[in-house]
Amino acid sequence: MQIKEEKQDDVVIVSIDDHLDTVAAPQFEARLLGLIDAGERRLIVDCAKLEYVNSAGLKVFLVAAKEVESLGGQMVLCTLAPGVFMVFETVGFTRIMNIAATRDEALRRIRGPA
Repeated sequence: MQIKEEKQDDVVIVSIDDHLDTVAAPQFEARLLGLIDAGERRLIVDCAKLEYVNSAGLKVFLVAAKEVESLGGQMVLCTLAPGVFMVFETVGFTRIMNIAATRDEALRRIRGPA
């Protein structure tokens, strides 16, 4: 698993690839919570290269989203591969998580109306 970060104004875009499983989840969770602890309040997680997620990985998304939202921030997930999207849909995360089809859409959502 590789995690990359980039910043566009006050939005941090975190890209993750490969597998988010029981082995990789603690590292990814620490990275997201570290960003939130450092004061970041607008996070986009680009999942375009994420091929697999299990329950440990799903928990990371939920924990980070709840944490940033409790501080008045927002997290948007984007570009989920069909297989990953199916997992999110099956467990009901498509109803509780903010998911955008593209990175541009995620940026529009997180920045709000112009």
